[in-house]
Amino acid sequence: MPTQPFITPDRRLTLNDILGYCQEFKRHHGRWPRVTATADDFLAAGMQGLSGADIERALRTSSNGLAEDTEFQEIQHLAFANGGWDVNIQFIDPDLCRRMVDDGLQRLVDSIHLRRELDSPTATRPADHVYVNLPVESGWRTGHTAYAPVSDELIDYVEARGMIYGSEKTAIPTEYYLAVIPNGRIYLKYNRIIGSRYVGTVSDEQLEQLRARLVGQAATERARQPATSFSAAAPAPAKPTIEQELALLTVSGLKLQLPAQQLQHYDEISQRLGKAGGRYITGRNKHFAFDEGIDCADLLRRLVAGETVNFQQEYQFFATPESKAIEAAEEIRKSLGTMRGKRILEPSAGTGALANVAREMGADVVVIEAWNVNAIKLRAQGYDVIEKDFLSVTPEEIGTFDAVLANPPFTRNQDIQHVKHMLQFIRPGGALSVITSTSWLDGKTKAHAQFKEFLASQDATVTAIEAGAFQESGTGVPTVRLDFRDVNVPRAAEDFHYEDTQAGEEEEPFALTMQ
Repeated sequence: MPTQPFITPDRRLTLNDILGYCQEFKRHHGRWPRVTATADDFLAAGMQGLSGADIERALRTSSNGLAEDTEFQEIQHLAFANGGWDVNIQFIDPDLCRRMVDDGLQRLVDSIHLRRELDSPTATRPADHVYVNLPVESGWRTGHTAYAPVSDELIDYVEARGMIYGSEKTAIPTEYYLAVIPNGRIYLKYNRIIGSRYVGTVSDEQLEQLRARLVGQAATERARQPATSFSAAAPAPAKPTIEQELALLTVSGLKLQLPAQQLQHYDEISQRLGKAGGRYITGRNKHFAFDEGIDCADLLRRLVAGETVNFQQEYQFFATPESKAIEAAEEIRKSLGTMRGKRILEPSAGTGALANVAREMGADVVVIEAWNVNAIKLRAQGYDVIEKDFLSVTPEEIGTFDAVLANPPFTRNQDIQHVKHMLQFIRPGGALSVITSTSWLDGKTKAHAQFKEFLASQDATVTAIEAGAFQESGTGVPTVRLDFRDVNVPRAAEDFHYEDTQAGEEEEPFALTMQ
């Protein structure tokens, strides 16, 4: 007997409807549902015809009347303020969706004050206070540093948002700082790593009152200072370069250990190590930890030599978000009728986002991955990894497949080259679902024109992926999904004559944007 779905195109939903589904799920399972929650999971909680993917789809598309729901609009605003692009099923979990209440935010703003430092230039941060970063606009210049006391409300906020260094009163001043943005938003940021949490937004009037109060405090302080005569001082010692300070780090297995002395270029060094994949670990021995497979000695040598290292960019690894992986796998399932027992290939597999979904649907999945760091992670998940560049692998080596699921590299038309190569691995009547950039849609090169002609000849479906879908993976590049059904491999191979950019034909600029 067919199941009547909870969420249909003609059903008007409110945010409270969806929260009700999720809360009922949590009452039964003890956890908030994820996008991977199946219809059986919801059925066990007493809801028939519903899945995590159904809720995720409704939230992200603002369909079924959600766009007109004022409470949902507020959630969308909050998601944007937190750096996201869409509301998703995890974001609406009350344990994660937090901001400071308006009264508490006003008290926080009122508590911001200047530190008297003109008479003591080397004064340290006052105890139990957190540093406040004010806007850089000239109207905010006071000549003093701003602080706010660590109140019980701020401690509660840190705890509610699950910030990684905890909510101990003694830890907050050293691990976090407040940032006031000219548009009125206030964030609590990490002091040693990149990242922040949205605290709330004050009105233009409240923001101006804060600015005027701090500027007035600074003027009063200057009037109180006696005239001071300064004697000639010895020249300050030369500041070390970033590379010289990087050379002070030591290698310990998968760690780069920070020196005991304070680094003058710590922020820049932290950014460079983070870009290379390092994760800052606090404690007695502060260090940056790296994934298995990264040669820390070689990495440090490259950094000291002045090289910018970004393995994610080098290997074009931008993981497929879980919801997009499910959508692509569903297209393959529809085309094949079932995934159970089907032989599926994920080339350039990354950490297995697409492969995992296909495997959960019962497919026999083969993965190819060139970056040893990701290959190690795939083996830990039970995959027998072919550790090669996909373009160097042939069907004679690994056979053919019922379908290919893929999110290949994008730059310099690599996605086009990979699509052509993928078709050789698909059995007649098989399917392909692949995520590509949109560069070929508006491109003027011969390769772009040939690709568009080929897609038209194959009756491929082009589905736009919403802006910002890959933001969590580190890129804002616009993307689409191409779906091929009933692939006629011989005809596809003959029809697709890809020619790379010819001599004298300038390739259109295209670059990945990193968060």
